[in-house]
Amino acid sequence: MKLNTQFQRDKASLSMNPTPWSIAYHSGMSSQSDFRACINTGAPAGVVAGLLTTQQVLAAIPRYIREGGRLFIDSGAFTAFRKAEPMDWKRVFQVYEFVINGTDGSPNVSIVAPDVVGNQAATFALWKEHRDKIRSWIDSGVRVIVPLQTGPLPADQLLHAAIELLGTDRFCAGIPSNEAAMSPAECSLLRHHDFHILGRVKLNDEVAAKVAALKANSPDANLTADANWLRSRTRKAGQLRQAMPMHMFESRRTQAVSHLLREEGYALGVEA
Repeated sequence: MKLNTQFQRDKASLSMNPTPWSIAYHSGMSSQSDFRACINTGAPAGVVAGLLTTQQVLAAIPRYIREGGRLFIDSGAFTAFRKAEPMDWKRVFQVYEFVINGTDGSPNVSIVAPDVVGNQAATFALWKEHRDKIRSWIDSGVRVIVPLQTGPLPADQLLHAAIELLGTDRFCAGIPSNEAAMSPAECSLLRHHDFHILGRVKLNDEVAAKVAALKANSPDANLTADANWLRSRTRKAGQLRQAMPMHMFESRRTQAVSHLLREEGYALGVEA
């Protein structure tokens, strides 16, 4: 009863706090012009591995990280799930490896381990198949987010199975929050030192309940999140673009998105 009371207090407190995250990543920044806006403003960026160019992987990203940037690289599994398309894991892993090498395994880089949205068994099978590769990413120093897909195994048992398989707990537990989302009740089973909410930054009632449940058992845990910040601002960015001056070294699109990031970025507490 006492724990439940504290849980409700935590939830109420979090509902009043627009920024419970240590980092909130602005996903949807895969294009060169949009990623350049993150470089300009220092905003934490979220990109998709398969959408990055060679120039970004070999030059822009290492520069961004050297200058203190914080990067979340999604595998693209969620988009593939929605479009019912197969994943090109070879391409994803290649991008991960280049970024790891180019940034010397910086902890400011977060990458998402392979998963299948809504399919716990298939996700665990991918972890087993690529166990050595995932462990090498962890050992390199980058932050590896391991998505805990819902299924027959309760969340805590899946987390323990991942720790046993990988031989370490030095990874971030990913909490699905879109399709096949993990419930607050499942979150309440988890005890870990690092969590990432996949696909949600706005602290609505559901997300607040999940955060409160995670914090109840792991009060000192690191907590980050990502969401597609740009999607709801596409029209505004387009309108701003028309008003931006021509610039020799920077597109009007980059100027517009940079302006929006400064005005409405997650770091300022603006919700998605």
